Amino acid sequence: MRAACALILAVALAGCGDDKTVEKKDASTAEVAKSVADSGMKLKPGRWDLTMKFARFEVEGMPPEAKQAMQQMLGQGRTYSSCLTQEEADKPDGSFFGQEAENCRYDTFTMGGGKIDAAMTCKGQGAEGATEAKMKLVGTYSPDSYDMTMDMNGAAPNGKTMTMQMTLVSKHVGACVGNEDR
Repeated sequence: MRAACALILAVALAGCGDDKTVEKKDASTAEVAKSVADSGMKLKPGRWDLTMKFARFEVEGMPPEAKQAMQQMLGQGRTYSSCLTQEEADKPDGSFFGQEAENCRYDTFTMGGGKIDAAMTCKGQGAEGATEAKMKLVGTYSPDSYDMTMDMNGAAPNGKTMTMQMTLVSKHVGACVGNEDR
């Protein structure tokens, strides 16, 4: 799931620049990354700050103490920063878009006109055997910001049902200062 989140964030950032629509069905993360990179969409170079917030996180059979601790974390954002060079911004390569998410495929992916709408299925291995997670990403983007909501339904590593909703809000904040997370 971590790889899928990284991929989704990177692809969302790619919306900055020329306004060309990218549409894919039943595509690997690498295929989507290449299509976005080849579309001429460019990132704005410099520092980007991303705030992630969990709006919902539920696991079937979660002990009451764990559920209470999770409820206290909901709505609290965590901010990360990244620095993109001009070269990375002009032609992001596949690794920037998270090709390592080989266990995930886009059922559908549409990005253009300032909107993104994607559905992804990721397969993994948990303590109870094979697992599958379905993710839906909907949001908006502009050259200076994006605002996305990701919903996920699937199985936790213990095989129990898990649902999650996360918001991702990012904005270009200026020049890199050297203390970015990435």
